[in-house]
Amino acid sequence: MEQLKRVLENKISPETVRFIKDLLSTASSVVCILNRDNEVVYANSTLLKRFGIQLDQGISSMRFGQIAGCVNSSAQNSVCGSGERCQYCGANYAFKDFWKETETVISECRLVRNQDGVTEQLDLEITASPFPSNDNYMVVSLVDVTDKKRREILERIFFHDIINIAGSLKGVVDMLTAEPGAADKELLGITSSLSDQILEEIKAQQQLIKAEKGELKLVVEEVMMTDFLIELKRKIQYSDSAFERTIVVEDHTNNIQFITDKVLLTRVVFNMAKNALEAIPRGQKILVNAKNTGNVIRIEVYNNSFIDRDVQMQLFQRSFSTKGDNRGIGTYSMKMLGERYLKGWVSFETSNESGTTFFIEIPLSLK
Repeated sequence: MEQLKRVLENKISPETVRFIKDLLSTASSVVCILNRDNEVVYANSTLLKRFGIQLDQGISSMRFGQIAGCVNSSAQNSVCGSGERCQYCGANYAFKDFWKETETVISECRLVRNQDGVTEQLDLEITASPFPSNDNYMVVSLVDVTDKKRREILERIFFHDIINIAGSLKGVVDMLTAEPGAADKELLGITSSLSDQILEEIKAQQQLIKAEKGELKLVVEEVMMTDFLIELKRKIQYSDSAFERTIVVEDHTNNIQFITDKVLLTRVVFNMAKNALEAIPRGQKILVNAKNTGNVIRIEVYNNSFIDRDVQMQLFQRSFSTKGDNRGIGTYSMKMLGERYLKGWVSFETSNESGTTFFIEIPLSLK
């Protein structure tokens, strides 16, 4: 790249510049060189191929987010590193920390990009290192750890949730066996519900893995809204999240009939309800309601808590969670299943005065 030669040849010989270019071009890793404005002055062919950029395309003065196709950089009038969401970007952290001390910095970055209308979430390990003999530049290398992160999260969540549900099931079974003659319908109902939840959790993990690979097949059927909401309430009311909390369901669609993948829609709204229950203290309630807006059906889940701004900026990212290491995939799966497969729109509204509402809007028919 001629710009690399021009900006460096005053301090480094042309032979050294040529050697650096050749060395980075043969590297299997994704590598680029940035100036103090975080503009790319060189990117190796591995990086260009990884992000679908033509080898002859001019990338000088572009920033990393633009090259990677970050959805925040592609927003109108947005400059990579300057947007509100950029404050929480791992790449931005790495670059800022590097320029403070010009010492090697390693950071993880969650990057969301849109490829041909399909949203892709990447987990990258970014290393920013000093450039030899010139402290006005840094060498940035990337390692894609997306598959590793995905496996770790799925395994942690799977075992965490299954163990919790199985523990609850064991407690109920112990009560039944302690006094066999005292078994009543409610305890048997709880036992049945917890058993169902274990099976549902296994199916949920299988579905998510298939969905991320693009292998998930839709099973479209006719659904009645009132029945859907009642069944949803039954699924969640015996979960740990619902303990001493109330779930209210309201159907404002006059029991509309619609056509969708019922299992996937249940998964999306179930996660919304579960998150809402976890956000409130015991003794409070959440509201699940459905509306018919004419062109689409809107299902909302409301609770009276408020989501802080820094959390709002990172919702729907796969590995982000406010609930610790064992979480971080609920809102991500809502977005992916609800938009990629159900052809809907998943978002939220939150304020100190009105609380928080997550919602999904879907077409009346997927056929």
